[in-house]
Amino acid sequence: MNNVFLRRLIILIVVLIVAFLGGREFWEIRHFKQSIVVSEDFTKKVMLSDYFEGIKGTWVDTPVYIYDSGNPGGSLLWLGGTHPYEPGAILPAYVAAENLKITKGKIFLIPVANRSAWTMGDYGMGYPKYFSLEANWGEKKFRIGARNSNQLDQWPDPFTYVHYPSRQNLAYQDIRNLNRTYPGYASGTLTERLAYAIMELTRQEDIDLFVDMHEASLMYPVVSTYVAHQDAEDIAMMAGMNLSAEQFPMKSESSPKSLRGLSHREVGDYSDALVVLMETAEPFIDRVAGKMTEELMIEGKDEFLQKAAEENLLYCDPEYDIEFGKPMWYRVGRHLSGTMEVIKQMGEFYPDKQMEVEFPLFFDLEEHGIMHFLHDPETADTDRLFYQ
Repeated sequence: MNNVFLRRLIILIVVLIVAFLGGREFWEIRHFKQSIVVSEDFTKKVMLSDYFEGIKGTWVDTPVYIYDSGNPGGSLLWLGGTHPYEPGAILPAYVAAENLKITKGKIFLIPVANRSAWTMGDYGMGYPKYFSLEANWGEKKFRIGARNSNQLDQWPDPFTYVHYPSRQNLAYQDIRNLNRTYPGYASGTLTERLAYAIMELTRQEDIDLFVDMHEASLMYPVVSTYVAHQDAEDIAMMAGMNLSAEQFPMKSESSPKSLRGLSHREVGDYSDALVVLMETAEPFIDRVAGKMTEELMIEGKDEFLQKAAEENLLYCDPEYDIEFGKPMWYRVGRHLSGTMEVIKQMGEFYPDKQMEVEFPLFFDLEEHGIMHFLHDPETADTDRLFYQ
């Protein structure tokens, strides 16, 4: 009897230790904080719930960093982290936040649009939890999140997701996908309320230009592309032509009117904003890629993707080359220059919406790298240091 009791006690202790270690890891991921040292042109930080109280106190309430020149001009709502497993669409927001200069117009910057999805990994994919980049002042760690809102925050998923208000049937998991729940629903699920809050910011602040940054699979036809609402087709087309001629290849496509829930469709339909979504190439998302490592996330070099390129299975532009890969600086630089170009084109087509802004661009990152433009939080002015 004593031996049986002892064995059970040992098993219980082992289970508790494993549960504690696993639980601590989940807690650390859930509560990870990223530092941002805002530029001198920063005006103030507000929370997204200031525009819609229906998300206040939830895991989707996220910081909004405002840069107001004080001079009349256009306004931009700039989103990173709609899908936090696409960190090349979050880092541009960090780079902009820490270096942005503005003398005309106003910018609303949301680095992590779906904060709930940022608090977990993409289960079953074998992704690392973090990746790190080196600066001359040290190393900085960044999260790799998930595509959809955390199921700890929104559960259960329905058998079929019925989009509001179109009633279009979508995949069940897309009810937790921010980029399938626009224009949102004030009384809906948490992710629908998040989309509604972003729409309220757009409408209440009379946003002129809405830019949503993403990364895409190299096997996805819309990679390396602007996707624009019909009202923004002209600025996206001209921006793509200029980028292709001067910096890097960039395509432009029109938002399908029959595909519901996406920002480039619904935000344009339900507000006065000119809406553009950008996709750059992330090798992590492709199912043919090899082992998911930090190096693959940072450098984008993979022999299986090279083989797929040789078989003409990839859509990325320029063509995939394992010697170069798709490095993080390249993907971040594309988003920064891509955003700057649509800002310029908006001013060309709509002179009353001109903006005068500066932040690092593609060639700056090519020369100096990402971390040259991010600042050491340990030595930063505390009035300009935020954690989110």
